[in-house]
Amino acid sequence: MDVAQGKSAGKDLETICYHLAGFVDGEGAFPIQTRKTPWTKFGFTITPEFKISQHKDNGEILNILQKEIGCGKISIKSGQPNQLVLVEKNRKRLTELVIPFFKKYPLIVKKQSFQKFTEIIEGLNNNEQDNLNGFERLLELVFQKTKGGKGKRKYTKEEILSNPQRLYVENHLEK
Repeated sequence: MDVAQGKSAGKDLETICYHLAGFVDGEGAFPIQTRKTPWTKFGFTITPEFKISQHKDNGEILNILQKEIGCGKISIKSGQPNQLVLVEKNRKRLTELVIPFFKKYPLIVKKQSFQKFTEIIEGLNNNEQDNLNGFERLLELVFQKTKGGKGKRKYTKEEILSNPQRLYVENHLEK
């Protein structure tokens, strides 16, 4: 079913978008990765993304969501050939398309996670990651967001904060 078919079946676009938000509330995620990047000021980058997966037999829902949000790439999920995944990693598109969609069609279950996601992206857009206090604030939000989450982080907050590159910057460049 595409959006036009949904309309012809008596559903308007607004209703479809609320259904899509509910689908994301149950199946989607707003993960934030911390990646070791030795060429950056503090040795780590904070990378947000939006993702949602679905069995390939039901992949049309990802096409509809992609069309309504206006972004994202659909591909086969790594290591799971029967799963499709819709992913958006571009911060500009997350800011201009994904965040406004879910502000207009609010999430219920993932409301707090989405709010932290939005706050982190706003901080990144304001270049907070370029100064020590901003980087630490964003990192704190990242770890608050994932408290009790499914995934295990490769680096703890303590490991990131004790990174020699970060400590060098703190002791020599930020004064």
